[in-house]
Amino acid sequence: MIKSLIISLILTLLIENALAAIIGVRESKDFALISLANVVTNPILVHTLNVIHFIFKRTIRWHLILPLETVMVVAEALFYKNRLTYKKINPFLFSIILNTVSYFGGRVIYEIATKLF
Repeated sequence: MIKSLIISLILTLLIENALAAIIGVRESKDFALISLANVVTNPILVHTLNVIHFIFKRTIRWHLILPLETVMVVAEALFYKNRLTYKKINPFLFSIILNTVSYFGGRVIYEIATKLF
């Protein structure tokens, strides 16, 4: 369980910070804020999903992932709203973009890794 928390957080940090750079974020403070937001929200999300999976012994479905991801998107957007110096994109849209790409990017990496190893 700890391994999945660490791997998920590392992938999330790499993907979201790289995407933020591609979008146009340049300030180191903004990258630190993105990282901090994810250090707080990602382990909560992954741990919650792990516990649900452990208790119910079944694959996590969209009806569980979507509401949890939505809460994380809103939490991160509220965190970005007054702190992020990057103002070219609304913080809610910014959070949606980063979280959507990191979720699906992480899923693709996970699927590839499980087939290789």
